Amino acid sequence: MEQNFCRALKEKKGFIIKPMKEDGACLFRAVADQIYGDQEMHSTIRSHCMDYIAKNADYFKQYMTEDIERYLARKRQDNCFGNHIEIIAIAEIYNRPIEVYEYSLEPKNTFQAEFQTDNEPIRLSYHGRMHYNSVVNPFKATIGVGLGLPQLIPGLAEKNLLNEALKKSEEFHIEKTMLDDKLKASDWEATNEELMEMVARESYLQWLKDNEQRDSVNMLQANAAPASCSSWSSNDLTNCFSREKLKFSSSSKSSPASNAKASSKISSSVSTNLNKEFEDIDLFALTNQTVDQSTLQDDEDILARVLAESQQEYLDSLKMKHQKQNSSHQF
Repeated sequence: MEQNFCRALKEKKGFIIKPMKEDGACLFRAVADQIYGDQEMHSTIRSHCMDYIAKNADYFKQYMTEDIERYLARKRQDNCFGNHIEIIAIAEIYNRPIEVYEYSLEPKNTFQAEFQTDNEPIRLSYHGRMHYNSVVNPFKATIGVGLGLPQLIPGLAEKNLLNEALKKSEEFHIEKTMLDDKLKASDWEATNEELMEMVARESYLQWLKDNEQRDSVNMLQANAAPASCSSWSSNDLTNCFSREKLKFSSSSKSSPASNAKASSKISSSVSTNLNKEFEDIDLFALTNQTVDQSTLQDDEDILARVLAESQQEYLDSLKMKHQKQNSSHQF
């Protein structure tokens, strides 16, 4: 029966029965649950109720079968049951109707407040003719109604809390989204910077490789140029000496004085030609500045040595011919 009653009240009315502690104060606990939202404040409800009955003793004593003072003293005890007299007093104190459901979908008893009001009624369920529970509407707030609080709007606190929770949740979601976007942007920037560094590093390595190849090619060309210059200079020196020797041979039939003069002239001519050749060689060497300095120094030493040896051989041959001519003239 109890389960069927609870299920029917929930399915048909949408009400929920909240069980109260069975300690003799169940009536005051059920009222405290709907007035303060806490059944443990039943002592406050009991105290207000007894004080109200004491102040209106002339009205309530007609419903009592014992002395009112003794009645009040007994009812002030926390484990004393409440009855219809206390229900009437509570309805008048909080100016809220009280509905009592006893195994039915419609209230069996309704206790009206002293003044007509639109306040939500206090709903109680009565079980086994000895116990009260609290009946609440979960979709309509009633806590605080009847306390005389100015500008009280039932459920406003819960609504404000809900709005505040929604606002905080929205702010948290926005901050989280912004943080995620920032992290993604940071990751993208880090990846982009890493790619740029990688490209720059590869470009730099390629540049070094190209420079090394270019330097090696220039070095090979520079090493080949002095060798050709040296061989060319040696051949030209030989040709030069040969031409001068032919000139000297053609003019050797002259007198010794003229021969000496011719010899000096030949030496001067050879020196002039050699100077021109060396000037050309120097100009060619200046155009190849990438040639290694040690290689150029070695080539210059070889060239100077060849020049000195060739000149010495030529002068020696001239002296020998001159001596032969002198000896032939003496005979």
